[in-house]
Amino acid sequence: MKLLICPPASLLYLTLVVSLRCSSAILNKAPWRGSALAKDLLKLVDVELGQKSRGSEATLGDKARVDRLVEEIQQVSGAVSEAEARRLLPGRWRLLYTSRPNTGLESLEWFQYLAANGPSPIQRFVIGATAQVTLVYQEIDEGVTRFSNVIDFEEALGGKLNLNAAVERLRGAKLEIRFDNAYFDFSRLPGLGPRRLPYPVPFRLLPGESRGSLDTLYVDGEVRIAQGNKGTIFILKKM
Repeated sequence: MKLLICPPASLLYLTLVVSLRCSSAILNKAPWRGSALAKDLLKLVDVELGQKSRGSEATLGDKARVDRLVEEIQQVSGAVSEAEARRLLPGRWRLLYTSRPNTGLESLEWFQYLAANGPSPIQRFVIGATAQVTLVYQEIDEGVTRFSNVIDFEEALGGKLNLNAAVERLRGAKLEIRFDNAYFDFSRLPGLGPRRLPYPVPFRLLPGESRGSLDTLYVDGEVRIAQGNKGTIFILKKM
């Protein structure tokens, strides 16, 4: 005759609690949760806020909702590995939202840009001009060695602003970039026709301002969340 030895009730309870906590931790870190939240974020910025100029007209409430989702996605997804970054970053990504919208062309901005640490006034003006800019996108090559930022105002003004950079290093999921070429590409100019005009910023004379970084906080086959070296959050969709 076999005797059945039952563990004490306290041990059973402890085992159950540990199992539930482990299961909860696994579920909270599950990749599918990050993907589901990323779809919610995409719906928010592309559909609900889609007419708000890539974030420049978003309300404080809108921004708070975006910030909460970004934080949740980071918590459940964890850090993006370098292998994931190399596999998922290449391609063309349309900018849907930026947390630090551009305010326009101000008289002091050139001095701030050249003498301090301010943003480029032309880029600020073009990205923030909803009526003129049809599309803003980033492009990363297959080897993750080149990075381009393109501001398309073709429909309104007949051109694009191209800012091109070398990826000097991929540190984990952070792109360390150095801008080395920029130009306006016009398909039409009154009385001149197609023209390529230089971007009026001498990158070689401004080595500090020509360098920057873009850290990938989350990326999948459709959504990418990145943070610039000045703290700006960018939300992009694969084109």
